[in-house]
Amino acid sequence: MTAWLVLLTMMNQPQVCQNIQGDWILGADLARALPAFGAVPREKPLSYSPAPGTNRVFQSGELKRIGAKYGVESSDDVRACFEWKVQRVSEDAVRAAIRETLHAPEARVEVLSISQSPAPEGKLEFPLSGLTVSFPVDQTTPLLWRGRVVYAGHRQFSVWAKVRVTATTSRVVATEALSPSKAVAQNQVRLETYDEFPLPNGVARELEQVIGRMPRRAISANKAVMLADLVEALQVQRGEHVDVTVISGAAHVEMEAVAETSGKQGDVVTLTNPRSGKSFQARIEGKDRALIVTQPFGLQAGAR
Repeated sequence: MTAWLVLLTMMNQPQVCQNIQGDWILGADLARALPAFGAVPREKPLSYSPAPGTNRVFQSGELKRIGAKYGVESSDDVRACFEWKVQRVSEDAVRAAIRETLHAPEARVEVLSISQSPAPEGKLEFPLSGLTVSFPVDQTTPLLWRGRVVYAGHRQFSVWAKVRVTATTSRVVATEALSPSKAVAQNQVRLETYDEFPLPNGVARELEQVIGRMPRRAISANKAVMLADLVEALQVQRGEHVDVTVISGAAHVEMEAVAETSGKQGDVVTLTNPRSGKSFQARIEGKDRALIVTQPFGLQAGAR
């Protein structure tokens, strides 16, 4: 009777499993579980690793076959169990991963629920591709965000979280209607703060990004200014007088001309010499300034 009780107790004892770290269960892993198998080469692959949440048990017959190759004897009651170390994903880990994705360390992440399946140890990620909503995102709406735990170098374990995400940020707003092809003045825009889902959306967030640049199209008053709607301001406007410097070898000539075309810094524009009425081209060097560089005796005919 006593022997049967001992056997029954042994059968009811839970299997103690060794934690694994890679795609394969190796000889080194088996030696950790059963030191007698230390003769098995450490890097010898013995079996694929199980999926997280399951285990891989080497029964006595399998162990005997492995041991026979390396001179290791094992008894009929020996077993070896292996599994991934798993744990539930925490709210703090979800917050940190979402803030990392959004590049918004100050974002407020309210975690409403998380997938309950224990996940292996690894790097928790919530890529933007895991969002199941269209953009722009309403920060008051709960979001189902699918993520993953990257483990064992390249394996992925799927997780999800239901969250609300908001952040206080800034944007540049037009205080009056902004006209295309006219540089934005400081009194035409203001900076305001507001709460939103902190996703890069192309809005100008600093006054320096807007003042002095030109809208591509008309922007209504009280509308946010988008960076894509701005271009560098024109340095020369058609019809304006332009100071032209002509350099030919050691000779420098200063003159005034009238712009026939408009352009930005570095553009080549067409100018007219008001004395001769002839046109020529020069490169814009600044506000209402242009430059011509020629070889000696090669001064453009129109500039003379």
